[in-house]
Amino acid sequence: MGDGPGRSVAASAESGITTSGRVERVSTRPWSRHRSIGAAVRAAREGTVITVAPGVYRERLVLDRSVTIVAEDGGGAVELACPDGPALAVRSGTALVRGLTVRGARADAVAVEVTAGQLTLDETVVTGGRVEVSGGAAVTLRRCTVSDTVGVGLAARDGAQLAAHDLRLERVDGAAIAASGAARVELSRAVLHAVTGVGVRVSDSATAVLEHCDIGHVGPAGVEVTGAGQAHLRDTTVHDLAGDGVHVHDGAPFAAGWWQPLPPLKVPQTGTGEAGAVGGVRLERCRVSRTEGAGIRLGGTAQLLLSDSQVERAGVAGVLAADQSRAELTDIRITDSAQTALAVCDDAEVRAAGARFHDSAANSLYASGGRVLLRDCELRRSGRTAVHVLGAASVALSGCVVAVTPEIGIRAVDRSLVRVRGGAVEGAELRGVQISDTADVVLEGLTITGGKVGVHLDTPHRSLLRDCDIRDVTQTGVEIAAGGAPTVQDVRVSGCGAAGFFLDEGAEPLLEECTVAGAGGSGLAVWGGARPSVRGLRVADCRKNGLYFAAGAHGRFVDCEVSGTEYPAIYVGSGADPTLVRCHVHHADEDVSRADDAAATYEGCWSTDVADATFPASGAVTRALPAAGRDLRSVANGVAGADRGAAKPGDLDQLLTRLDGLVGLTRVKQDVGTMVKLVQMVKRRREAGLSPPPMSRHLVFAGNPGTGKTTVARLYGQLLTELGMLTSGHLVEVDRGTLVGEYVGHTAPKTQAAFRRALGGVLFIDEAYALVPDGQGSDFGYEAISTLVKLMEDHRDEVVVIVAGYPEHMRHFIAANPGLSSRFSRTLTFDDYSADELVRIVEVQAREHDYRLSDEARATLWDYLAAVDRGEGFGNGRFARKLFQQMTEQHAGRVTALADPTDEQLSTLEPSDLVDVDVRG
Repeated sequence: MGDGPGRSVAASAESGITTSGRVERVSTRPWSRHRSIGAAVRAAREGTVITVAPGVYRERLVLDRSVTIVAEDGGGAVELACPDGPALAVRSGTALVRGLTVRGARADAVAVEVTAGQLTLDETVVTGGRVEVSGGAAVTLRRCTVSDTVGVGLAARDGAQLAAHDLRLERVDGAAIAASGAARVELSRAVLHAVTGVGVRVSDSATAVLEHCDIGHVGPAGVEVTGAGQAHLRDTTVHDLAGDGVHVHDGAPFAAGWWQPLPPLKVPQTGTGEAGAVGGVRLERCRVSRTEGAGIRLGGTAQLLLSDSQVERAGVAGVLAADQSRAELTDIRITDSAQTALAVCDDAEVRAAGARFHDSAANSLYASGGRVLLRDCELRRSGRTAVHVLGAASVALSGCVVAVTPEIGIRAVDRSLVRVRGGAVEGAELRGVQISDTADVVLEGLTITGGKVGVHLDTPHRSLLRDCDIRDVTQTGVEIAAGGAPTVQDVRVSGCGAAGFFLDEGAEPLLEECTVAGAGGSGLAVWGGARPSVRGLRVADCRKNGLYFAAGAHGRFVDCEVSGTEYPAIYVGSGADPTLVRCHVHHADEDVSRADDAAATYEGCWSTDVADATFPASGAVTRALPAAGRDLRSVANGVAGADRGAAKPGDLDQLLTRLDGLVGLTRVKQDVGTMVKLVQMVKRRREAGLSPPPMSRHLVFAGNPGTGKTTVARLYGQLLTELGMLTSGHLVEVDRGTLVGEYVGHTAPKTQAAFRRALGGVLFIDEAYALVPDGQGSDFGYEAISTLVKLMEDHRDEVVVIVAGYPEHMRHFIAANPGLSSRFSRTLTFDDYSADELVRIVEVQAREHDYRLSDEARATLWDYLAAVDRGEGFGNGRFARKLFQQMTEQHAGRVTALADPTDEQLSTLEPSDLVDVDVRG
């Protein structure tokens, strides 16, 4: 064992510890000079090397001088164990401990305590208790293992310093590492696994620096920074967490001026200072993966710099910024988020450059507040709308690519603001850009390709579209909703399946120097009441009209050009009075087709290479053309001006009044009203030669019993009949017993028979969830569903199917067959009636039967209904009707006892009529 002391001296020299050359030896053998390590320390001088023979030393070792303690090689392990208190305590001096196992008295207590001086642990195992360093002390761990602790594994507080290299910390019931006060923790090549709490917690004004570390299989967060704490992670992996990867709340501010209010679309370069130069939380070349919470969550005044890193498979958002937090993201990737890649809310601000947001299950970017600036980023393959902006959020995109979403590329609602400069939206299946409510948008230099609709604007703001390309959409290029007044300049629409531009009633946009080429419908369709100002529009090679003015349309068109249309270049409907100035039509079969009472004015318009020309061959005429005096040709979708079975306004209004007169059901009334408007729009767009917007007439009615589902279903069928969408609108009400047979082969014929009875009307399936009973995968109800799905496809325009039942059960029902979710895409929720609404239902019943409630009876009734048990089986409106019936029975018993009741007594219900009522269901 002669090499033991030599290695000890070498280790001391490596650690910067000055040795005296003196060696003390410790052994449990009877003849040993020192049988405890403490005895050797007390005998040691400054710089003494103490070698310890294998064995278990049950003592509390206190170091108050500079010594080196080293386990001898061979013969077994050296274990230091204390039955009470810390096994190793350092009070002063510079000490090195190498090769020992230090065992604490309790897993939730301190095993190694350093309050002053310096301690280096080398190739040491600490188990059954934590390492705690405080005050101005410093601890260095090299190639050490800390395990089996409760509360925390390593703790640094006050102004202490803790450094660990090649550390393994595992099996901690609590936080692996905690830094507080003004402590500083530095970890290099550390592995933190099997931790129930936080991996690294930094609080107060502490600082943590992690490099080449692995934090995995931990609890609420891999790294948590609170208060004025700071953290810097480089080349570190955080993975497999029950909570967030990195959670930052508050945090120290970055250096002054790092985040200043910036003009839109001007994203500055990321700073490159070292940790501590800019403060805050910084991750470089890191990977955060497989978190049940957010990959990185920011709250309070937290600030983050994230560069050259990857966040993948986050259970919530890849990066979530809330409150007043700030974040700068550079050259990062956020992939496979279970919800949203980047989520921003409250007053948070995030800017990103060169980021990639791929394959999120929900949105690539969701901003419900705050401010977001993205530059040269790619947002690809989101499960829902790629960029969803709402609330008062402000989002700016510069040179970004938004691609492949089943919904909308960029959507803004509420009071939000979106600015887009350059970049592209590709393959957004519904709409490239959709702006609604009071949101505002500026689109400059954007290219939109694929999907159904390029841009849909439904906002009162004067939004701006400039220098944009919209290509190869299957429906409309640009839709401007009723009342919209955007400015559209140099926008080029090509290869769309329907109209290039569609202007709804009352729209007043300004269009300048725009072009439409190769549209499958009309180049520009102007609906009744719209009043656009158009200059320099060029329309070519459209399958229908170049300019289509519906009945009552207005507008002024200057220096426009229309050519190569298959329908008349210009169609003017009944009562439409647009003004066309210096407009040129060429290479068309006919230049102008108009209704008898059209009142268009033409100033200096002319035609060339037109077979049936109304305009002169040169632009020298100013006039209002006389009535055509001939039949109108097909203009939009085959028959211009045809009624197509429009609803009688009186009948439709009467049905809507009946719907509005129903008690409660505020959300349902709004939803039905919206669907009526949508059906009306479908009819009008078809008449204008435009492709209809996507809609499903089939509905899910989710609500508890007695909430009016059947009543609304009957009114809905009648409304669709008045709108020409159904031939009869009758209601056929069925349930599981009507559709499902008792034997093999009976179910399909029963379902088909019920469906045939409903053709032309509404098939109402009550308690539809009964078709898919839990745990019975072979139930005949599944056959009924499969038969129903096929019949709905074969007769898609001949019937409406409504499925109804409890809200929670209906979600299970829709998931039972892949064909159901696509056919039942809209759910109407029928809320339970409040006490006030139930009182109104009773009052309606009373009026219908020539009764009235006294004021006292109304108050008593409200108290009764407010306190009634609303458990399973409560019947809502059905309960109120039964209650009224029992009140009339009580009233009859009371009044018949009177000798000569008055008319008032015969018709007035009093509080006593509520005594002893017993309503069930």
